[in-house]
Amino acid sequence: MERISQSQLAAMIILFQIGSSPLFLLASPAGSDAWISVFIGVLCGMIFLLLVTLPIHRMAPDKNLMEIFDRTFGKAAGGIFGIAYIVYFSYEAIRNVREFGDLMIMYLLPHTPLWIIMFILLVVAGYAVHQGVEVFARIAEIILPFIMLMYLGLFVMIYGTGIFDLHRLQPVLGNGFKKVLSAAIPGVISFPFGQMVLFLMFWKYASPSAKTTKVTLGSFLFAGTFITVTNIFIIASLGAMSEFSIIPLLQVVNLVKFANFVERLDPIVALLLFTGVFMKMTAYFFGTALVSSQLFKKDRRKTIVPVGVLILIGSLMFRSYIQHIWIGFEKNVNIHFPIVQILIPTLLLLAMLIRNRLRRSESQLP
Repeated sequence: MERISQSQLAAMIILFQIGSSPLFLLASPAGSDAWISVFIGVLCGMIFLLLVTLPIHRMAPDKNLMEIFDRTFGKAAGGIFGIAYIVYFSYEAIRNVREFGDLMIMYLLPHTPLWIIMFILLVVAGYAVHQGVEVFARIAEIILPFIMLMYLGLFVMIYGTGIFDLHRLQPVLGNGFKKVLSAAIPGVISFPFGQMVLFLMFWKYASPSAKTTKVTLGSFLFAGTFITVTNIFIIASLGAMSEFSIIPLLQVVNLVKFANFVERLDPIVALLLFTGVFMKMTAYFFGTALVSSQLFKKDRRKTIVPVGVLILIGSLMFRSYIQHIWIGFEKNVNIHFPIVQILIPTLLLLAMLIRNRLRRSESQLP
């Protein structure tokens, strides 16, 4: 079986959680208090990791999510859950691919056909899936320092230009705590912090497994704090305009004119967008391929082309970027995602606990 180190696992979690999230203003309905909503989402995500997702892994450290479903519920019921997660993982990949394609056309490649941009991204991601978990984890470990340095450089230049003003975050809780809470639950929990359910497909590969819980929580907290800080930078730089911008961080860097020669930092934002979407979409591509291979008893490599075609067709079904965003945030994030991110994992954990208790009771019978 393939193995990844704990440092590689940490890099995968950080890049997966960050994804393209820092480019946008999460919890925008909370206005200048959006960063508080994000922090609440981080805390709720940590609690769910501690109480549900990680306990599932610890009770079956050598199995992934699909294998746990089969062992807990049997082949038939486990297969139904497997199909549900194929739909969920592939849809998340579809969202990432379409998001990348639309934004590339809007800002960088206006004359390139949409399907070509998405096809190229899927070919690169499919090659990564073909190479295996170890290669994907090494890629994450290599590029993480460069991504962090680029974000740090952007933050330093934004702060140095004078457009950063913490007064734009005031008044804190000016519209009350209820609005902040409603923006965080379930929206910010579903995206991005509830998405950690995907790592039930990857934790089995981490070695040594005894450190997985500590590394996961530390990486998750780091990524959550980073996204919160990014939200603060966006709000402090744009103020109320951040609520209406498609890519607020891109708008911020367009205002940067540093030392009379550093300007037009769009390519850096585009690179961050590509890297974030690539890592997140590839992880979901991987998850879909792994579940499909176990459900249909096929080698993982043989599922890559069908899964890739499914993702490409699905990404072309949205009529526009606006429709894609509306369906994602109004329907999926608030209604559908909590089912596969929270409800089903909670039921799975309860079923595992009941099953283990019944087994212990049977073993104690004379």
